[in-house]
Amino acid sequence: MYNLDLIGKTVADYNAYAVDTEIAPNDLMNNQWYFEVGRSAVEVILAGMMASYVHRVDRVLDLPCGHGRVLRHLVRMFPHAQFHACDLDTDGVAYCAQRYNAVPVVSKPELTEVDFGTQFELIWVGSLFTHVAEEQTERWLAHLARFLAPNGIVVATMHGRWSEHVNRRSPYLGADRWPQVMAGYNARGYGYADYVQAESSQYVPGNYGISMAKPQAMMRLLEPIQGVRLFSYNERAWADHQDVIVYGRPSYDESWA
Repeated sequence: MYNLDLIGKTVADYNAYAVDTEIAPNDLMNNQWYFEVGRSAVEVILAGMMASYVHRVDRVLDLPCGHGRVLRHLVRMFPHAQFHACDLDTDGVAYCAQRYNAVPVVSKPELTEVDFGTQFELIWVGSLFTHVAEEQTERWLAHLARFLAPNGIVVATMHGRWSEHVNRRSPYLGADRWPQVMAGYNARGYGYADYVQAESSQYVPGNYGISMAKPQAMMRLLEPIQGVRLFSYNERAWADHQDVIVYGRPSYDESWA
């Protein structure tokens, strides 16, 4: 919407230089899909931009940044932007600050306690809401909206309907806790269960596990947030796995000029 020039420039900037191939020694995301997943984030962000009113990108937040699996692509997309890298993993935050000149932001288990201190045209949230309960997702969606620039967007991923099939092939967590996820999913459209300590390097009891949500459940959580609108919802969009939701400003009820 009215931002074709930005889309064209972003693609040209991304293609102008090769993406950094150094992987941090402590990067737990390192696997055979590492660069493919990062590249897929480029595509879903471009689609989100196309669906929105973003016409410039000066500040970008990557949350959770890890060790830069996606950030290495973002800095190619927006070479003149300021980047903020946020995570509970302090080693990852430090690496992103050193390697990609990002502003380091050490997160907290309760995200609403983090004040980012600025506004962003783009907030990328790759696989955060996939790990928290419905009440947290509701709070955190609204909290991130507070830090959006006037035409800013949040591009966030979620385990959607496809994830029930994925779990049969590659279980997300122990079989004893998956029925808890499905019980909430079938009853309310949003299910969650905790990891056990052996399943996660960032174990936070009662605060970190696996979630799965139907599209209408995510709409229910977004609808009460003041000052934003829903731009798009795409199933299996990120790496043919996670759903992608895009919301942001201007508000759905902003008057015509």
